[in-house]
Amino acid sequence: MTLGPARVGLLAGLLASAVALPSVRNGFVQDDAWVVQNRHILMSPPSAAALLREPFWPRSFGGSLWRPLVLASWALDYRVSSRPAWFHVVNVVWAGVAAGLLAALAVELAGVPVGLIAGLLFAVHPVHVEAASSIVGRAELMAAAGYAIALLCALRAERSRWALAGVVLGAALAIGSKEHAATLPVAVVLVLLWKARPWRAVVVPALAAAVPIALYFLLRGPIAAGALNSGGLAPGLEGLGMAQRAVAMAGVSLEWWRLLLFPLHLSADWSTAQVPVIPFVSSRLVLAATLWLAAGIAAWQLRGRLPALWLGLAWFLLTIAPVANVLVPTEVVLAERTLYLPSFGAMLAVACGLSLVRAPRVGRAATAAIVVLFGARAVARNQAWLDPAHAFAALQHDAPRSYRTLWLRGDAAFATGQPATGERLLEEATVAAPGIPGPVEDLAGHYAAAGLTSQAVAMLRHAMTLNETRTTPWLLIQDVEFAGRDTAEALRWARLADARFPADPRVVNQSLGTLLRSGRCEEAGSLLVAKAALFPPAGVAQAQVAIARCH
Repeated sequence: MTLGPARVGLLAGLLASAVALPSVRNGFVQDDAWVVQNRHILMSPPSAAALLREPFWPRSFGGSLWRPLVLASWALDYRVSSRPAWFHVVNVVWAGVAAGLLAALAVELAGVPVGLIAGLLFAVHPVHVEAASSIVGRAELMAAAGYAIALLCALRAERSRWALAGVVLGAALAIGSKEHAATLPVAVVLVLLWKARPWRAVVVPALAAAVPIALYFLLRGPIAAGALNSGGLAPGLEGLGMAQRAVAMAGVSLEWWRLLLFPLHLSADWSTAQVPVIPFVSSRLVLAATLWLAAGIAAWQLRGRLPALWLGLAWFLLTIAPVANVLVPTEVVLAERTLYLPSFGAMLAVACGLSLVRAPRVGRAATAAIVVLFGARAVARNQAWLDPAHAFAALQHDAPRSYRTLWLRGDAAFATGQPATGERLLEEATVAAPGIPGPVEDLAGHYAAAGLTSQAVAMLRHAMTLNETRTTPWLLIQDVEFAGRDTAEALRWARLADARFPADPRVVNQSLGTLLRSGRCEEAGSLLVAKAALFPPAGVAQAQVAIARCH
């Protein structure tokens, strides 16, 4: 049987789906609970336009990022079932589609032997588990699929005008799923020049890929609080300029090497407790520079025998750039899911290395052994994403000093009647990640539950300064003031919140509740009339009943 791009793609896709299949037992875990689970606009979108205008993260969490096609896919999932198993089934399908398309692309670029090895390694790589096993990871899978579609079509655009339409659609799928697809026009140029296409055949597909991406960034600003808003700043990057971030992330790149080549230790959190962020010359920087220099020299020396080696390295550097925190700082120093698309380039380079083995049987045996080991590690790693309890246990094992671990341990201590321990752990979490409002808000909630109103209010006011687009502290502070029996302050915060977030349904709903609890029935009625368009008819009717009872 002759293997070509389609058959290699099918084989890799089925293998990737098989490795991801155990995730159908998973529940809603970590970010899934905030972004997907019971999110009203996904369960009952008032209109397609409202869904397309919704930021990826709920506005209560800052309303950052814009990934409309991922949100649309979850809204379709809710039409079928609200059970997490269905969402994970769809993720398994996307994992297979993305791996299959990228494997086919590998064959187109490097030939069957190297492309087959790269496709199989990519299909089972353990670093992909976070993307495939968490529902929010679908953004990575859909973006990678669109990226591959656009490039496969770009390779055929010289022979078919319809292929240009495929480039546009692939680019739209990629950028509508995740922002790192902004690199796609450069990838089109890279791939077509690699195939020795004339410049005229390069420019047109690159421009076709750029059109939906340019449109995306034109529309993104008002929805995601800025065209380039990345959603926050990762702990360790505060106050660093571009040059300092470049130095710091060069040291962090050692973890990229280890995760891609020796993925034994995996973690759902890679904050500064696990990965040092050092913005000056250090031993990590020297070692990283040595590795990158050696890789570059090897690619140059072997350019005649293994031309795809430098292509793999170039792919990795290009696709890691949006999340490398150099050009644009992001809210994570490192996350395994962000290595999904870059790992394709790494596996292409590894496949080139394996193809150097002169004895064919030894080469096949080495490839098979790596595929089996990677696949077994990936299947075993899925257990960390089974449910919140397993995720918490894995986090404590993998990243015990992470701010996220301290945060969850602090909440758990409060829940088990250990307030002193809980307060200490949450304070440690805020020190470890001073720019993250979540632990601050949770500590405020625990203070409020203990009747410590002034401390709770102080914490919430501090949380407001950490993220000016996040609505959660503005909502919580109204309840805290009511609990402290300061109705005037609760009303003041309600009016301030409504003025600051006039188009946010949760803010308006909270303000309505505060007004009604304060006996301001007429003011509540006026607010509902002014903001009725923000709510579905059933919600308006429910609010009207509450206002009538108030009178």
